[in-house]
Amino acid sequence: MNFSKFFAGFFFGSLIVLAFQPFNYWFLTFLVPGLFYQLVKNESVKNTFFISYFFGFGIWAFGIFWIENSITVYGGASPILGSFLTLLLAAFLSLFQAISFTLFKLVTNHRKSFEAFLLFPAAWVLSEWLREFLFTGFPWLYIGYTSVDNLLLQGYIPILGIFGMSFLIVLISQIFLSLLGNLRDLTQRKSLYLSSFILIIIFIGNQPLENINWTKSTGKISAIVVQPNIDIKEKWTQKGLNKIESAIEKKLSQNPLQNLTQPTVIFWPEVTLTSLIQKNRIDEFRNSILDENNMLGMVMGALSETKSEEINNSLIGIGNISGIYDKKFLVPFGEYIPFSGFFSALFDFFNFNRPQILPGIENNLIGDNLIKISSAICYEIAYQNIFLSNSKKTNILFNASNDNWFGTGLGPHQHLQIARFRAAEHQKYLVRSTSTGISALINHHGQIVKKIKTSINENEFESFQEDVFLKSGQTPYANFGKKPFLFILVIIFFISAILKFRRDESFI
Repeated sequence: MNFSKFFAGFFFGSLIVLAFQPFNYWFLTFLVPGLFYQLVKNESVKNTFFISYFFGFGIWAFGIFWIENSITVYGGASPILGSFLTLLLAAFLSLFQAISFTLFKLVTNHRKSFEAFLLFPAAWVLSEWLREFLFTGFPWLYIGYTSVDNLLLQGYIPILGIFGMSFLIVLISQIFLSLLGNLRDLTQRKSLYLSSFILIIIFIGNQPLENINWTKSTGKISAIVVQPNIDIKEKWTQKGLNKIESAIEKKLSQNPLQNLTQPTVIFWPEVTLTSLIQKNRIDEFRNSILDENNMLGMVMGALSETKSEEINNSLIGIGNISGIYDKKFLVPFGEYIPFSGFFSALFDFFNFNRPQILPGIENNLIGDNLIKISSAICYEIAYQNIFLSNSKKTNILFNASNDNWFGTGLGPHQHLQIARFRAAEHQKYLVRSTSTGISALINHHGQIVKKIKTSINENEFESFQEDVFLKSGQTPYANFGKKPFLFILVIIFFISAILKFRRDESFI
């Protein structure tokens, strides 16, 4: 075994984390995938598995180490145990890279152009797609998310979506590395010209695509985004609940809210209220919070209880807007414990007064005749179907979150980048309200209009007010979804397998 290649794989995996926020060295995505391909292209199936595994471990060990914060700070584990469990999760997630690129090697037919420019990018996307649904899913650190900051590719986002952007980025990396190789061998002039031509077409095509408005403005509201900055342990105490309720009353009584000139919505974060609200008494709750004659409305995170006494993490429309949305995808080591029987023997997770939360079933748009809010709670915004299912009806997106679980490390920045991509993917404004940051207003191109930084220790309420343009219509991606691209992915693997089978038969 070539251990130097294992180390190189680990290094390249670690390096690609720098392409994501908060580092934002997106140009690395034009280099790393191609360099990784060079590592495995002439290797055996067995070596490819191990090189790919170490590549994945480099990504996950550095890219999601922020999970350690929730295990130690809120789980009561020691720093050593917390670090070990985080690396154990990274070791498990690395299998997705190992399996996908091993499959790539198994169906490689040694037609280098097909292998490098279609099959390898398809294998990369396969490793991302599998993470979206296997073992409850962990759709994080998709390479396509870096394109929201990539000035050369942003126009393709509403057309291709996240899997398409991942494929395009890896393809560009392959072409770029091929171009560099051909520069050293001037006898390959045809390949040199072709590589250069393709890259020029891709980059020049970006500008006119950026100028296309796939959605149109149909109105405007004023959004007030609130960030309470209350530590999660205090939040689940009576003192924290009293502080939140006092802040709500204070926010509603402020003078600017008494003289509204346009519809205004206050956006509160995930589980703003920790007291239980009965779902069959939502109307009573609404009336107790706001005057129905006011122009004002609120979207508030709260715990809701069903008739069968199941507790859901919900968003509730209050005032002149109505509707309820339940969280579907819970956060591993944030809201549920994977393999809880094993981990509960090691440490007392959630060692504070917090109830057991279950996935809900309500999926209503929140709003009225003017405002149609499609919602996602916390990290479930990383799941594409959350907004795709309502893309025809919605005109504004909302992400309520509580990134306090993950401290001030990379997690909140990566989370915000995903939210920005969703806004660009649908070309609709996205409001993001979080408990301790990063809260933001994101425009329809995925750019931040205004934000509140992570303020985990300040313990002071922060907010801002900005105009939001309501956008109707659908982008090409929102209209067709991810299925057409996944179908193309299957076709690429199928063709490669057929070509390999025929080649192997010819040697018999």
